[in-house]
Amino acid sequence: MNFVIIGGDAAGMSAASRARRNQPDMQITVLEQTSDVSYSACGMPYNIADPVRKIDDLVVRRASVFRQKQNINLLTGHRADFIDRANKMVGGQSADGRMFQYPYDKLLIATGASPIRPELPGLDLPGVMTLKSLKDGRMIKQQMADQSVSRVVIIGMGYIGMEMAEAFSARNLEVDMISIDFLPGFHSRIQDIVRETLEAH
Repeated sequence: MNFVIIGGDAAGMSAASRARRNQPDMQITVLEQTSDVSYSACGMPYNIADPVRKIDDLVVRRASVFRQKQNINLLTGHRADFIDRANKMVGGQSADGRMFQYPYDKLLIATGASPIRPELPGLDLPGVMTLKSLKDGRMIKQQMADQSVSRVVIIGMGYIGMEMAEAFSARNLEVDMISIDFLPGFHSRIQDIVRETLEAH
């Protein structure tokens, strides 16, 4: 059986490890578009809040462990661009420009959410960043270490925006938040409590 997983952060690699334990003979392939795997993305705001900690502290297990000890075909720098459901095939392009295709019997998409980039002028300017990957976390921490950052504007008031507001506030930065919705999906009472807490700090 061929099990293909798209996405190699904590969720994808946990699924790969569990599959290996349950079926030692299964062919497992993980496609990850970045060079980082097996990290806790949800821990990035808390890591960013601490200037002493390195972002790579969030890596749970090195890629070599999955490849050598668990016999998992872990392919970094491989972006999945299409899924052919009729023929059970995943394809895409590697970082060096090579096209690839992998057949699957079972397919798991574990890519997580992606930041919404509104169509606003200036989003391509230096200092404008999103937070999804470990690379993004590195860039944010590097920017804060290299530059005299005193004020941060966060576009978005979902839970990630809230966590980042807390992280920046912990580093004594002035934080402004902009969004159409405030904590979408949360009960109005919870929204009121969080809003009052934010405004008090």
